[in-house]
Amino acid sequence: MVVERDIRAMAERAQLILSDDEFAGIVRLVNETGNLAPESAVVDRFKSGALTPGMLTFFLPRMWLYRLGDSAVPVEVWRAMFEFAEYTEDMVVQRRRRGLRVAFRGATQANREGLSWSLDVEQARYFARYRQAPGDRSASVWVTRIPSDRVYARYMDGMEKELVADVRGLDVRPLEEWRSGGLSLWRRLGGLARV
Repeated sequence: MVVERDIRAMAERAQLILSDDEFAGIVRLVNETGNLAPESAVVDRFKSGALTPGMLTFFLPRMWLYRLGDSAVPVEVWRAMFEFAEYTEDMVVQRRRRGLRVAFRGATQANREGLSWSLDVEQARYFARYRQAPGDRSASVWVTRIPSDRVYARYMDGMEKELVADVRGLDVRPLEEWRSGGLSLWRRLGGLARV
């Protein structure tokens, strides 16, 4: 059983400002589920309108980082939750960085506009080669420039340097096509990599 004092300490580390009612709701949900990232319970409460942006922000980074395999939550629901929650970097509420960021995604063409983007082309290659459905060899590395207002969260602490972003409507191209454009890839990356 988790106590409110522990939830308050976690929220403080995340620079998350919550009301007493929000703290009580988080403690209740954690104690009901026995989990700090109770994906299905949070999704159900989000869909019913029972969570505030602050409450969702408490759970969402943990849910995203600690999901195993393919989540049963549809991408549209993940997107809606990230839009509702506060922007975070490494699970801490931050002001959104400004500028464009070049990012990569290892995916099939059908999944090229997913939410998870890597800042490391080699990580994207790994996902294209090894993290697809069994037997699916159609994945490739995709690249795009993501404006800061499209980034929901940044995770830089782990092995994967990840942006969670909405890239719908952006110019998402295969890496090979991107490289064949006028400037070299490294020259384009150098001018756009700062956020």
